[in-house]
Amino acid sequence: MNKGNFLLLLAAAIWGFSLVAQKAGMDSMGPWSFTAVRCLLGGICLIPVAIYLDIKKKGEQPDFDAKADTLHAIKPAFWCFIFLEGTIMFQQYGLLWTGVGKGAFITAFYIFLTPLFGLFLKQKPGRRVWAAVLIAMLGLFLITMTGPMSAADKSINFGDFLMFLAAFAYAGYIHSVDRAGVWNIAKLSAIQFFMISIFSFVPALIFEPGDISPANCMSGLIPILYAGVISASVGFTLQMVGQRYTKPSVASIILSSETVFSLFAGWISFHEILTPMEYLGCGVMVVAIALAVAPEKENEQSK
Repeated sequence: MNKGNFLLLLAAAIWGFSLVAQKAGMDSMGPWSFTAVRCLLGGICLIPVAIYLDIKKKGEQPDFDAKADTLHAIKPAFWCFIFLEGTIMFQQYGLLWTGVGKGAFITAFYIFLTPLFGLFLKQKPGRRVWAAVLIAMLGLFLITMTGPMSAADKSINFGDFLMFLAAFAYAGYIHSVDRAGVWNIAKLSAIQFFMISIFSFVPALIFEPGDISPANCMSGLIPILYAGVISASVGFTLQMVGQRYTKPSVASIILSSETVFSLFAGWISFHEILTPMEYLGCGVMVVAIALAVAPEKENEQSK
């Protein structure tokens, strides 16, 4: 496993455990408010890192213009913001109509959509990657769709459509990160989070008045800190760095292991017992990831 794959797996682990924090954080404020606060915190935490990298670059390259570099990062950060904001809010509102397990499985279609989009971007995933995609989808089906089904899980509804849009959005996000072309990842990530925070703050004021208050922030301080500092600033920055060394199609499969880590987070935090099918699904996911990250043969398509 190369460095990029390891960083992506670490990001997936962080996001899997972040579901616990997000669940707890929503006890003190609504989804728009929570998103605005956590992303603002995530962006602030990345500012010192971005400044340090600029100073280091200036020392290595005296004619480096930090201001021009920041302006250059705004356009790719905007596209990352569009797709990531879409992913977050389509999921959040989709859950109002559909079940969690069904929603997670539908969103996971980004595993298939990512290499499909790659075909239009002149990327050609090999047969091994497509096999890994199908195996990963089977693993996610076993994890999310083999337990007791709610009424929302038994019919197709508007929430399912929103979850499918979230899958499209996240596949777009993966490709936006891949094509960003910005060397200062911390700067790109920080700008992205500030955009999300600003965009989320307006509907928070309209639909969730009073949620963003010192009292609510202190009440949900630990979840906000984890979701903002660890999940947002660290997790998404790890994804951006990891994708520099990994194909988008392979990255999507590795990142889908977030579902496996979320199961273990529930087991550790809430003592939730895994079913035999969930254990089998985890094993299938491991096989899919191992197949995806296996060393390529010389005649396989390059990125």
